[in-house]
Amino acid sequence: MAYQEKVVDLGDVVEVQKYVNGRLGTKEQRKRAEARRVTPEEQIRWQSKEATRKVWRLLRDPKNFHPGDLWTTLTYPARTTPDSETVKKDIKEFLKRMRREYKKAGKDFKYIFSVGRGRRGAIHLHMVMTKIDTEVIAHHWQNIVNRGEWVHVHTEHLDKSQNWHKLAAYIIKNGEETFLSDDPIIKKRYSSSRNLHVKKVRARTVKAKEWRRQPPPRKGYYIDKNLSYEGVNQFGYPVQYTVYVRLRR
Repeated sequence: MAYQEKVVDLGDVVEVQKYVNGRLGTKEQRKRAEARRVTPEEQIRWQSKEATRKVWRLLRDPKNFHPGDLWTTLTYPARTTPDSETVKKDIKEFLKRMRREYKKAGKDFKYIFSVGRGRRGAIHLHMVMTKIDTEVIAHHWQNIVNRGEWVHVHTEHLDKSQNWHKLAAYIIKNGEETFLSDDPIIKKRYSSSRNLHVKKVRARTVKAKEWRRQPPPRKGYYIDKNLSYEGVNQFGYPVQYTVYVRLRR
């Protein structure tokens, strides 16, 4: 048999994903995948995991973000439910103003954000962005959405652990509140600046006698079992995703 293997090496963290597809799978695996027919709900869950991995990879890349950068929540005035077009215009204006601020500060404006809508229609954005004076963020957002009057803008700093997988999952979960609705504000689970560095994925085809259920050890690393899993992809074929974390002395 043969399977595909993709490796992303971020130094302290190495992601290894192996999977079978219709072209490389055995006859038995192809029959099993055809018989199993993945449900739409399972497809959405798989796509959410894929999106979370992509965001986590962008967050972990030292060419993008660092401890001390900002995790910001932007809201609208209480009891307001702005329509999608208004939110789009507000986001566009906010990003334009922030680009100017970063340029004045001599910094690159890097960001990842998603837009959520609560059950009662309240809109909120969750955004990771390069470190800057937090008063500048609040000033511009409040002027755009509330004519300069107070509106809640909450900002924290990314912690030194760089264990930001939950952050990535939260961004995707928040974005799916609108992305999976009948009125998506942006047509993706998340949006990001074009200047983010995307780590190259090493891909290869592996020939093997069998599909090993246990991922092999990696010298100097341990397997994070909370982030690793085994299952099937959106087409019903087996997949194994393993996260190796460098051992600390």
